[in-house]
Amino acid sequence: MHNSASEITKLCESWWGRLADSSKVEQRAYVMKLLALLDWDLPIPFSPKETAERLNGLTYLLRDGGQTTIAAYFLMPGALDAPSTVVEKGLDFCLTTRALTAESQSPNVHYVLISDLCRTYFYDAQTDELLLHADDPAGFNREIAEYLKRGAVSRGALEEIRREPRSVAARRLRDWRKGWKRALSEYNHISETMLDALMDRLLIVRFVFQHDILRRTRRRLQSRFLELVAEAASDTATARRDCGGKLVRLFHDMWLDWGADMFCPLQELDELLEENELVAPLLKEFTLLARSKFSIATILESFNYGDPTEKMRVRMVPDNNEEREMYLGRRRLDDIDETRIEMDVHEEGYRAIFHWFDKLIALYEGMDRAFEAETGREAPPRSDVDLFTWSELDARRPAACSDKFGHACAKGFGIYYTSEKELRISRLLFVLHLIASCAQKQQATEQLPRVAPVFMERDLKRASRSLGTSSRILVNG
Repeated sequence: MHNSASEITKLCESWWGRLADSSKVEQRAYVMKLLALLDWDLPIPFSPKETAERLNGLTYLLRDGGQTTIAAYFLMPGALDAPSTVVEKGLDFCLTTRALTAESQSPNVHYVLISDLCRTYFYDAQTDELLLHADDPAGFNREIAEYLKRGAVSRGALEEIRREPRSVAARRLRDWRKGWKRALSEYNHISETMLDALMDRLLIVRFVFQHDILRRTRRRLQSRFLELVAEAASDTATARRDCGGKLVRLFHDMWLDWGADMFCPLQELDELLEENELVAPLLKEFTLLARSKFSIATILESFNYGDPTEKMRVRMVPDNNEEREMYLGRRRLDDIDETRIEMDVHEEGYRAIFHWFDKLIALYEGMDRAFEAETGREAPPRSDVDLFTWSELDARRPAACSDKFGHACAKGFGIYYTSEKELRISRLLFVLHLIASCAQKQQATEQLPRVAPVFMERDLKRASRSLGTSSRILVNG
């Protein structure tokens, strides 16, 4: 069918003009006309899940010969917030679009379209990114319609939609944090250190829930967090008021169950959160941020502002360090447990944390393979070995090979910092990198390693004297 912007506009405005006496049958007729104008003559109905059914939505799959699948939701007016208002707050979802995209999660669904024939959201289902949005039919024609035509979808137009640059996503995340820090400080004066601790905890919570590494407690604590968020979005004043205390107790249990010292009790922060009426809207908005904002690269980029020297540490790329490489190259099984690398974020930048920690873990893994080869040569055939013999052989395994991440945090890796800001950023990034490394290596764990032993304060004056010189090679052993 021939499609034109004017026909789409007239159709949508006609639907909105007769809402008072509209019916489900009429809604379906208008939706089918709109899809036909976009050349989708045979959309595939699918059974709506809880949210779509509660909203009395119409649900279709739009498929272009099996290459791309769009889950399309058409709702009655009133269910969607204006996209421009959502984006202005630095968010990616309203409550309705968050629930519907969650219900659409499937390897076979690539994009999600949500519209009430006026306000429209279009998401990448795999990354959670809000790709296109419109507040009215004119905006839909201008920003979205050309991409959604069946022929354009078949030609790969959706893959060509310009994604939000990481720098923009990082700035939105930074502005969101700053806005809530300001609101909480105005509600009850509290040190910025405590507010930073709260924001860092929230970042870690989202990050660890996106990585399946905690064998015993991840699902239970995630369920509690999601229940808390649901209460934060509820209409019950008492439930919203209780969110602060429940968040304090959840952080405490994360500290105990995860062994994560980032969640250790902080009396000043706990007192701020208890019965704080801002905690509920904070949590509600927190879940309306896209998953893509919680990548390590985006979080690191969000600190790329303010002091020029601090921005430099965010952008610095790790330099080659021959002395450190030679030191690692000389390690053997008999001295691997005493191996230690120390680096200085003041001089080497934050990205060096990832680089040298990965180098150390790779060394441990190489030594573990060497130990396996050595014990394999020494051991008699497996059929002739009893459990006591194997236990004796395994007892000789270096501690660095038995618990690689734990040993690295306790003894093998050190990070020098010269200010509270450097400590805050490097500790956050290090914890996130630990989680990502465990997920990448598919190493489930009961608890996160303690990171406090990793960080060491260096005298600022001494560091300032060395600034501008070549990076020192900090190694022990």
